[in-house]
Amino acid sequence: MPDKSPVIISVASGKGGVGKTWIAINLAASLSEKGKKVLLIDCDLGLANIDLMLGINPRGNLKDVLFRDVDVHEVLIRTKAGFDFIPASSGAREMTQLLHENIEKLKELIVEISHGYDYVFLDIGAGISDAVLQFNLFAGRNFVVVTRDLTSITDAYAMMKMIYQMFGKKTFEIIVNSVRDDEEGLKVFNHIDAICKRFLNFSLNYLGSIPFEEVVPRSIMKQTVLVQLFPDSRTAARIKKIVKAVSP
Repeated sequence: MPDKSPVIISVASGKGGVGKTWIAINLAASLSEKGKKVLLIDCDLGLANIDLMLGINPRGNLKDVLFRDVDVHEVLIRTKAGFDFIPASSGAREMTQLLHENIEKLKELIVEISHGYDYVFLDIGAGISDAVLQFNLFAGRNFVVVTRDLTSITDAYAMMKMIYQMFGKKTFEIIVNSVRDDEEGLKVFNHIDAICKRFLNFSLNYLGSIPFEEVVPRSIMKQTVLVQLFPDSRTAARIKKIVKAVSP
């Protein structure tokens, strides 16, 4: 019997600094705790930082795979958090200016290495570059991280608008990060959802919100996954609630 195809999920944002990578890491770890086989791929190709957030020193990355013909399996890392991870590079100009054929090759590599996994997360760079748009199109599910910051909302809307207008894709799942309470998270979601309904004529799906607690920066400073370091925190509970919606 052939392997079941994994669920490929993009985790994106209109702008940087909204906690997108941190959320992708914790979702991957939480799903792994549920017994799922999970792969996290750093698709923020020019400003990769998952390895830093996990305290890992990779022996190779996607730049080596694309430009040195290194086998993608050779750069795969098994993390302490239970999921597998493929790193990218940071500060590499050639990775920020990939030709279309390079992006297509990366997508083929993702399909190749994804066999046997239940979930594959693509941590995508912020903005609306061609690579960002292509990886969002490639993914089966699209998670978009926003905060209450107005520029986060407007940039996320611009990204979803471009994906919709270019490719006709209109199913996006929203996570509101760093909120004071549930009410604020819902308010932010309702705001961006109303904009999409009015100007794009489709609704968004709400995955939930994640509160800001001091355990968040503490886990980042310790280069450790929050759901493992502070499993009883309010933030960990909210991550697990989102994961339950992802994988009932």
